[in-house]
Amino acid sequence: MPAQNLMIADANGRIAWRIMGPRPQRAGDCDMATIEAKDCNAWGIDATNPPQIVDPPAHRLWTANTRTTEGALLAQVGDGGYVLGARAKQIRDDLFAKNTFAEKDLLAIQLDDRALFLQRWWQLLEAEKDQGKALGELADAAKVWQGRASADSVSYRIVRAWRLAVHARIADGLTAPAQAALGKDFVRPELPQFEGVAWPLLQQRPMHLLPPQYASWDALLEDAAQHVRDDLGKHGPLAQRNWGEFNTGKVCHPLAAALPAPLKSALCMPADALDGDTHMPRVVAPDFGSSERMVVSPGHEDEGIIEMPGGQSGHPLSPFWGSGHEAWVHGDATPFLPGTAQHTLELKP
Repeated sequence: MPAQNLMIADANGRIAWRIMGPRPQRAGDCDMATIEAKDCNAWGIDATNPPQIVDPPAHRLWTANTRTTEGALLAQVGDGGYVLGARAKQIRDDLFAKNTFAEKDLLAIQLDDRALFLQRWWQLLEAEKDQGKALGELADAAKVWQGRASADSVSYRIVRAWRLAVHARIADGLTAPAQAALGKDFVRPELPQFEGVAWPLLQQRPMHLLPPQYASWDALLEDAAQHVRDDLGKHGPLAQRNWGEFNTGKVCHPLAAALPAPLKSALCMPADALDGDTHMPRVVAPDFGSSERMVVSPGHEDEGIIEMPGGQSGHPLSPFWGSGHEAWVHGDATPFLPGTAQHTLELKP
């Protein structure tokens, strides 16, 4: 099977993380940073002695699609494109906030949509508001910082968009030599850890790393602000461009793509404005998000919770099509155990 995270807990309270699946055994001139197989000798694979963490002293484990190891274990695992650690950090801190948790406490962690990661970017926008017209307009529209990726938040949408625009301009400058060398063959990598480059540059502002089309780092920040202002301004006043306007659900049956536009809605969930985003525990996007939120303790299934986008029936003509989706949107705790049986499906040869 492909390499995947495995998190397990047993009835005695023991917990563990490990990687399932085989790992390439890079040999000769290949180390963990090598990407192209053509540059290496033939690789073998090994599924024995996997990287693992068993019964950590802190009694907590979390993954959140980010790295779980460091040092020698990280060197063994390598970088398969793990995401920025902002979401994992919030999950970690939420787990250390208490010593014991009920089911609803753990659901609350999954619903944590605080925008802690963007706090410093909002503060930077506030500090830069007098350095350019567009910066001032963005700062004015985002002056009320709710600190959450809530659907009604204007400041979250503006600050998020500005950060991405700043990142794009810095990345464009740093990759300019590669773009010149490769021409049309240049493909910018994903760079999920680029925050670790961009933020220090904005703090230190070295002139030799400033993209040459800008006279100063303030000019780069103003150009990014102009882009965001003009893009959002196409839809109306900046002060009305809330996060939910962009983060609107597009959860559809796979067959919806084959239908004419007027019929697609019959195979889609409602277009709800959604709280949450990718860099926080409440991970959600218009067509992406937590495939389920489940909290259940063995022996206490009657207290368990489950939420699923779209509900449990994938049949558009079923009376249960979409049942439970609204609870997923709003984060309402719904029972893990089924209720009284209303229908029975019997398979006969």
